[in-house]
Amino acid sequence: MWPDNETANDLIGYQVHADLIRTLITNGQMLPTTVGIFGDWGGGKTSIMKMLERDLEPDRWPKGSVERAKYDSTAVVYVNTWLFEGYDDAKAAILSSVLLELSENKRFGPTLRDVAMGLIRSVRWLRIGRLAMKHLGVPAAAAFFTAGAGAIPEAIALSAAVGAALPTGKSATEEEKSPEWKEKLEGGDLFKNGFAAAGDSMDVRTFRERFGKMLADAGITNLVVLVDDLDRCTPDRIIDNLEAVKLFLSVPQTAFVIGADRRIVEHAIRNRYAEKAIDPVNDEETKRLVKDYLEKLVQVPYSLPRMSASEIESYMTLLFCQLHLTADEFATCSAACNEARMKNRYSSFGFGGVRAALKAAELQPTLEAALSASAASAPLIADGLKGNPRQVKRFLNAFLLRKELARVAKLENIGDAVLVKLMILEYVNTELFTQLFNWQSQQTGHPSELAALESSLAPGKGDPSYEETAKKIDARWSTTSARKWIAMAPPLRSVDLRDYFWVARDRLESTFAGVSMMPPAVRAVLDGLMAGTAPKRNAAVKSSLDLGPDERSVLVGAIEQRVAREPSELAGYEAIFSLVEADMAEAVQGLAKILTERPLEPVPPTVGMRFMTLYKAKPAFSPSLDPAKELLEKSTAKVGKAAQSAKKT
Repeated sequence: MWPDNETANDLIGYQVHADLIRTLITNGQMLPTTVGIFGDWGGGKTSIMKMLERDLEPDRWPKGSVERAKYDSTAVVYVNTWLFEGYDDAKAAILSSVLLELSENKRFGPTLRDVAMGLIRSVRWLRIGRLAMKHLGVPAAAAFFTAGAGAIPEAIALSAAVGAALPTGKSATEEEKSPEWKEKLEGGDLFKNGFAAAGDSMDVRTFRERFGKMLADAGITNLVVLVDDLDRCTPDRIIDNLEAVKLFLSVPQTAFVIGADRRIVEHAIRNRYAEKAIDPVNDEETKRLVKDYLEKLVQVPYSLPRMSASEIESYMTLLFCQLHLTADEFATCSAACNEARMKNRYSSFGFGGVRAALKAAELQPTLEAALSASAASAPLIADGLKGNPRQVKRFLNAFLLRKELARVAKLENIGDAVLVKLMILEYVNTELFTQLFNWQSQQTGHPSELAALESSLAPGKGDPSYEETAKKIDARWSTTSARKWIAMAPPLRSVDLRDYFWVARDRLESTFAGVSMMPPAVRAVLDGLMAGTAPKRNAAVKSSLDLGPDERSVLVGAIEQRVAREPSELAGYEAIFSLVEADMAEAVQGLAKILTERPLEPVPPTVGMRFMTLYKAKPAFSPSLDPAKELLEKSTAKVGKAAQSAKKT
């Protein structure tokens, strides 16, 4: 088993990406700059940042080397923005974190520490002032500032006063939308003068000047700030953190490396500005704003590629070597793999490479079996898990658990390739996996439906095509991802599946050992769809169109679960309707399932009227929605009567 943690120990061959980015961010002619490392959740962004943090330390390089001399005046700060999610002011939080990290760097002496702590105090005043202006009002804030820093000794005291001063029943967010709040914002001179009266002038320009001078006086020629986990933050926090980087910290000798899923960042921008658009989904001005905003803040976007089948095999080989070999033997194999990658980026490092590196005629049986399984399953895993290294590691952890369970239970007919293929289905589509379980449980492990689907991939003359066969069995099998899974080797129609589903009993009742965690991109879209406002929902629909087929299936499944838990609440139905209106095929199937596989009594009547309107507007979806329409037309539930009434109008 392997821990699911980021690491600077490069098993996935991403050192080449780290080296390229390191060259860029230490080039004085390119500073200041912001580099965006964009990739899927679990795609290796944090590992690259850990490599950068390690490689920018001067002690890592030989004495007298060019790198050691260059990095001796380079300061590196690592910031995890997700840790600031609960702070009332994200800008102040990230500024304070950067300054605190710098103040603790012993290479640059006490002068840097003293100046940095002074700037931290200024940032705290900025935060306190913002709270005062926001909640106490302009007169009270002015009185507070002109009384000096001793007026309220601790920030927490002001925070308590702020909370007490809020109007009854009125949230801070609601207050910001009031006309009075606009007047407060326009009173910036009073706000700035308040800081001056308190002995700490703190506008953006002043902060940047003091920040840049602090770096120069400390002999720092290059400050590298690694901003991680941005895509785990809420949309507003993402924008606040990006603006803090751009407005306050971007001085001539700085470089910022931001790791995030690009889709989530774009969703955050759209979420912030969508309310200004007539149509947040199709409005060209909003689309251009999102693009321009991101390009303004991130000068160098760098997208991480998905790992190929050969790269997946090399990665799995190293993971199994790490598991079965001594530390020295593993280091030897890791070095040999890196050397092989440098010689040929397209070949895999597997059984032969390990044996040659260890100069061994034979490998221990457990390692040999694992490497053989890696070679056979790498193409399946690369395709099924989209080349995502975190998913691969979690998948292998679950695979080993299943293998061990089969061994303990004395199930001797479990084949690795079959087990891998079934586990890929249980990851990418839980519903189809459950359906396959039901089929095989009723047919002594040999489902005829599966045999028909496999046979229809290469039909003879007059035989039905795969699409025709899938629609007769269940339209959910007609999706691209389902067809790809059916086509994967090995075929299963001659395999007794009972033992395989016996070792997968945990999945049939709960989650897949943590593998099925919802990706942040899907979570961001789901949160937007469930939001109470139409602009946010429309912005989320736009973001959903950027999701891959498997991610869309996860999204629709989550909405179905929401409806199952809260069948009388409109939010889930509104979400699925919005996706169907955007022509998402997976959502059409989801809507049909919601209305045909659950009781109609608790469903709000509005759903019936909305369904009939949608049915008329989208005739192409009639084959999939006909069963739900027929059920509503016969139903005596309120939703059915509403649908029948809507049909007559």
